[in-house]
Amino acid sequence: MGGKIQDISTMQDVLHESMTGLWIIEIEEGCNSRMFADETMLDLLGLTEEASPEECYEHWYRNIDKEYYPVVNSCVDNMIRQGRAEVQYPWQHPVFGRIYIRCGGVAERISEKILRLRGYHQNVTDTIVMRREKEKLEELNEEIVGSLHNLFFAVYRIDMESNSVRAIRVPEDVEEISEEEFSYDLFWDDFARKTLHPSWYEDMKRELSLQHFRELIVEGYDRYTIEGYRKINGEYHYISCNVYFGGKKNWAILALQDTHEQKKREEESRSALKEAYELAQNANKAKSDFLSKMSHDIRTPLNAVIGMTELARLHMDDKERLLYDLEQIGVSSQLLLSLVNEVLDMSKIESGKFELNNSDFNLHELLEEVICLMRTQAEEKKQIFHVSMDELKHERVIGDRARLSQIFLNIMSNACKYTPEGGEIFISVSELSSGNSRLGRYRFVFRDTGIGMSEEYLQHIFEPFSRANDSRISKISGTGLGMGITKNLVQMMGGEIRVESRIGEGSCFTVILELRLQEEKAEEVPELRIQDVDCRGIHILLAEDNELNREIAASLLEVTGACVETAENGKEALEMFRASQPGYYQIIFMDIQMPVMNGYEAVEAIRRLERADASEVVIVAMTANAFAEDVIKSLQAGMNEHLAKPIQPGRMAEVLAKRVLHKM
Repeated sequence: MGGKIQDISTMQDVLHESMTGLWIIEIEEGCNSRMFADETMLDLLGLTEEASPEECYEHWYRNIDKEYYPVVNSCVDNMIRQGRAEVQYPWQHPVFGRIYIRCGGVAERISEKILRLRGYHQNVTDTIVMRREKEKLEELNEEIVGSLHNLFFAVYRIDMESNSVRAIRVPEDVEEISEEEFSYDLFWDDFARKTLHPSWYEDMKRELSLQHFRELIVEGYDRYTIEGYRKINGEYHYISCNVYFGGKKNWAILALQDTHEQKKREEESRSALKEAYELAQNANKAKSDFLSKMSHDIRTPLNAVIGMTELARLHMDDKERLLYDLEQIGVSSQLLLSLVNEVLDMSKIESGKFELNNSDFNLHELLEEVICLMRTQAEEKKQIFHVSMDELKHERVIGDRARLSQIFLNIMSNACKYTPEGGEIFISVSELSSGNSRLGRYRFVFRDTGIGMSEEYLQHIFEPFSRANDSRISKISGTGLGMGITKNLVQMMGGEIRVESRIGEGSCFTVILELRLQEEKAEEVPELRIQDVDCRGIHILLAEDNELNREIAASLLEVTGACVETAENGKEALEMFRASQPGYYQIIFMDIQMPVMNGYEAVEAIRRLERADASEVVIVAMTANAFAEDVIKSLQAGMNEHLAKPIQPGRMAEVLAKRVLHKM
């Protein structure tokens, strides 16, 4: 046979089994291209013998993946130029979907107008898919190995049948381990013994023995983990020994992970959680103690108010005794108000909503007022006041006058409270060099010969709700908030506060503050009294839902000679204003929190009325919400002024003089 295939049918069978079809393509100018295909080629194209050569070509070319048109066309060009070429491309089979084709052939010119291509068309999908799956498996294997290298500092494969081990990843601090298989016993005797902590060695050897592995497999374990202690870079670290059983459970992977930093973080987290828990417990205990003390401290002045009110009723005919009872009611009311204010102040400070209200004032006069106020309290306990106030170069300053007074009063009232009768209180004020022509730097020192404080309590004196555990002060009222508020106020003003104290010797508080200096002399305005304001002929509308508060406010306004009409809620006030003649009411005092319609809603409704005085009538907010944002909210609602409760007669007089009398 001379090596030639004589039986053409045998060749066709071979081509058919290898999914290889033969084709001839004729490309003629001015005509549709034609493809002549054998039986196998038609099967590969999903066509029957009835398809014409033009339909056959169109079907083949149309189902080539569009992204591969340039590749196939380039192959045809190469056939023409070089005589032969081969290409591989995806093809959309009408039955089997996307398959992969290897195609090659030769070109010959039949005439000037006809080009003939002869070639083969082979389905190589299985080969391509298998190769890609192999590539994916290799990539996955590389990722797994890479992950193992990133996650574990040492990886070993243990053959439990031959009692041997092979290192997949060798620890950096062990150079003598062979990459070939060696005895698992040798692994423990020669290598593990050198790196594991002596006190952990035997336990780890037993837990990671082949005998224990077999016991775990019988119990149904697929993996197993124990903790160890191994030397890494000269220091012992906690490690995690992870065992994975594979195959027919006749081999295992041992992977070692350095968990030292993780253990440290876990320990730090546990410590932080424990500390947070203890802080929360202490805070809860402090608040519980605070509520208990507040219950006592609030009831004391409240009982005095109630009791003295009853006594006042009994002494209506005894003017001297009646005045005494009223004075005691006033003192207890102020104490009650100060307790409530301290709680509100601390709440605002802790929530970050507290704001300072700066204004011009005279520092020397402020100090004189505070000292005068506290001197009266000191004299009641026969305490001696020593005041050393150096001549201040800059007295006219800018700051929050009320809060600065609060700082001084908190410190000085504590000095009076905790200094026994006959004790001494020293106050020293001096101006320091500020290094800035626009700032004044001042030092205020408050020292007493009182009972003093322990070193332990000094660490907590500025914490909210804290009070010293001392039987000597158990009967002295206080919230435990005063010094916490004081420190926060000092810090908000950019200053500092220090305290020194010894039990039995007294305490010394030092406050250093910087205050902006006034550029011009402020005009002195004498304090206005409510009885000095003449509002005869003025009609005032007062909206207040609380009967007692309504009676008090109305009485104060009537002192001025004004005609006062009252409403119990915002809706009633709105209707009264709507029913009145334009210009009848010159000013409206409006409570904020009222039933039916609150003050904000009432003011907005009044301002929307279509009458000349709706936008011009003066409306004053009266509310217990006395913070800066509450004032802003009132003004935004359409109010002209803001009075904080409890109403101060002098402040009410200022509003009347400014908004009504000056306007007339």
